[in-house]
Amino acid sequence: MLDVSGIERILREEPGRLQAWLDGFTEDVLTDIVLSFGQSPSAPGEPPGVDTDTLRGSMTWEPRGHLENEIHDGVEYGVYLEDGTERIAPRPFMRPAFDRAQGRMERDAQENLKLE
Repeated sequence: MLDVSGIERILREEPGRLQAWLDGFTEDVLTDIVLSFGQSPSAPGEPPGVDTDTLRGSMTWEPRGHLENEIHDGVEYGVYLEDGTERIAPRPFMRPAFDRAQGRMERDAQENLKLE
């Protein structure tokens, strides 16, 4: 079970510190997504290849509320690449990065927030 007492203490005593960490972590996840794009053409199951740089260049994040950030692309076809369609196999680029982030989030918080 995850010990959240350190996070609860930071929320009480230094609420901006946790948001600053989350913003930095979100930026790291976004960078991971952007760097995952490969060369075109891409193979099914791999992140999309870069043709025009429109999708990769549209990637951004923004705050959605207290301790809530959203990463998104700015093109209408990003979801079709991520999930695939009846004509094209998926080229996931968000889910793999989120999965990697989930695996390192607790460790990153421990190291950068000094949760003890």
